Amino acid sequence: MSAKLPFLKGLLFLIVFIGIFGVFIYRILFKFKVKSGYNTIEGFSPAAIGIINLNGAITDSSSFIRLLDHYRHDGNVKAVVIRVNSPGGEVAPSQAIYEQLMKFKKHKKVVVSMDSVAASGAYYVSSAADKIVAEPGTLTGSIGVIMEMPNVYKLMKKVGVSYNYIVSGPYKDIGTPFKEMTPMQREKLHGVVMNVYGQFVKAVAKGRHLKAAYVRKLANGMVYSGEQALKYRLVDKLGDFQDAVKLAQKLAGIKGKPTIIYPAKKHPNIIQSFIKREVSSFIDNIGGNAFLKETGLVSYDNMKLDS
Repeated sequence: MSAKLPFLKGLLFLIVFIGIFGVFIYRILFKFKVKSGYNTIEGFSPAAIGIINLNGAITDSSSFIRLLDHYRHDGNVKAVVIRVNSPGGEVAPSQAIYEQLMKFKKHKKVVVSMDSVAASGAYYVSSAADKIVAEPGTLTGSIGVIMEMPNVYKLMKKVGVSYNYIVSGPYKDIGTPFKEMTPMQREKLHGVVMNVYGQFVKAVAKGRHLKAAYVRKLANGMVYSGEQALKYRLVDKLGDFQDAVKLAQKLAGIKGKPTIIYPAKKHPNIIQSFIKREVSSFIDNIGGNAFLKETGLVSYDNMKLDS
């Protein structure tokens, strides 16, 4: 009995070590998959096409640019397809994405696939692509700038509430909702809007290889259907997402069926959740959490480009 005890202890230690090592490898792979920002759908070619989704209002550019940078440094990714479904958003993030796409397409091809809507700031971003594919009924265009400032001074006056302002200059209280805007203030803000509008027109003209004067005729804030946008040369082709992928494949010169890389989901699927929960329970039972910890496993902007 005593001779078997060391053997059993050794066997138990080996089992525990293999279990912890397996969990260690799993967690590394799992974390890499989530943090890398994409899931791979295998194709029949080593060449890949990266997908980026641009959904909802554009209020931040960091995640988009981070994924774009990842695709830029991935040697297997030969082109990117951006799936756009957005009414627009804030000026600075839209411009930041546009500028990064203009730099990116010097190295790899970029195709935009427009969904239901790709207007204003979303069109600003889309205009940087090599090619734009839109559905016939896509709502796009809306090239223009709007500055929204609510004003409640008349209501406050009715209820007998007023504000006193002490400012360092005539424009410091510009846009306050508790005071009527002066003609001089309105003129200055209109100048800001028109300056950004000029930047918008210039960016579209550059991205679409059109004359600024021609773009300015279309840039009256009007929204266009996909068919109209094709007529006005704001998009290149009518089609769906798969058509955009095929176009990206053609532009990149990819032979055979390409590998498609989609952005990772924010939450793991049911199987991943189950495995993760069971592994965590196993580690708790064998007291391995300490080991895992040691190894590290454990303005709102008033000025918008909106439709």
